[in-house]
Amino acid sequence: MTLSTANQKHEVMERYSRVSIRETKESKSVKIGSDLKPEIISSLINKWQSLLDTTAKIVNVPSCLIMRLNEETIEVFLRSRTEGNPYEAGEKAGLIYGLYCETVIGTQQPLLVTDATKSQIWNKNNPDIDLNMISYLGFPINWPDGEVFGTVCLLDKKENQYNEDFINLLRKIKLHVETDLELLLANSDLKEKNMQLERLNNTKSKFLSLISHDIRGKIGILDQLLKLAIDEFENYDKASLKTLFQSLSQEADSSFQTLESLLQWAKNDLIQLEPDKTQVDIIEVIEKLLHHFQEAVRMKDLSVKKEYQSNKCLILADENMMTTSLRNILSNAIKYTQNGGLITVRVSLADQHCNIEIEDTGVGMDESTLSRLFSYYKLHGKQGTKGESSAGIGLMLTKEFLDKNNATVEIESEVGKGTRFRITI
Repeated sequence: MTLSTANQKHEVMERYSRVSIRETKESKSVKIGSDLKPEIISSLINKWQSLLDTTAKIVNVPSCLIMRLNEETIEVFLRSRTEGNPYEAGEKAGLIYGLYCETVIGTQQPLLVTDATKSQIWNKNNPDIDLNMISYLGFPINWPDGEVFGTVCLLDKKENQYNEDFINLLRKIKLHVETDLELLLANSDLKEKNMQLERLNNTKSKFLSLISHDIRGKIGILDQLLKLAIDEFENYDKASLKTLFQSLSQEADSSFQTLESLLQWAKNDLIQLEPDKTQVDIIEVIEKLLHHFQEAVRMKDLSVKKEYQSNKCLILADENMMTTSLRNILSNAIKYTQNGGLITVRVSLADQHCNIEIEDTGVGMDESTLSRLFSYYKLHGKQGTKGESSAGIGLMLTKEFLDKNNATVEIESEVGKGTRFRITI
């Protein structure tokens, strides 16, 4: 079985609409609410509905509307529930007539038409006259960033001058709706920031878990070496003790280097796990890791076979992330391979890509385990073949690091026969 992974990105496209301004016979493109804009919540809809109903009754007209502009149409978003209102919520009209609201949106100015039937500009090809809506007063409604939402307007079946009080009333409705849109957007932004903060905290937790995972493994090896030294102390000669102390020093130095990486990442604000890419020789990285694991390999009497196509394989990547990823994979290969087993490391070049394979003859994985390998799953934390501990999070972060370095990973595994990781970068 093979598991492949890939990255996907979602892009939000800006949206525009073209409206006609009758008075100047101009066609204008305006930016309308993008996909990032929040949906209008029910509490606002109820509030606006009450405003429309009250305003229509005060002004004594059959229709008070909030219109919303779409890419190809203009829509009755809300209508006053007044007698004789010919418009229905959700009703749409194509942007082909040069409607009252199109002029309001295009000019971003209020529009007063006292009697369209007496106006040379408005008396022809006007669907509102067909509904006997011959007078109009409207104001533009915009999102706080200037993107168009639509209009708020009054329409009457008779000639109407709309006195100054009525004009000021509708202007206040416009400002009220725009304030609500601003608060809605601010609330949405706050929710998004809270989600980002939660994601950052989760990333931070995973990051700290990774460091704990690495240091825990190193301390475990140190503990095993010290216990071995204590149990076999009488059998050691001076040369053997020196070799053992060298191994202990290497493990301590490796733990120190891990802590140094933590401090460096924190210093560079890499708690968000953003890669710092440089030219890295992946063979040099592997050789350092194999040297690091030599005592763990010796204690399990494992064989390590190296198959390098050349003595160098240069990639553009974050060295710390790639080192951590390969260390976790090699650590698992050692951990889950029985005494006397074989680990093979291959590095090759093809089509300007560096291919890295780490294959073991260990316990392998079934299909269920393999499908969850890069997620946090409690069974991932199972002990190794000699009782080695595992936090169950190493490969989850390995996958995250590889993704951020534009690397792909494929895994083949069979229970009882071993596992092969193939990384291409």
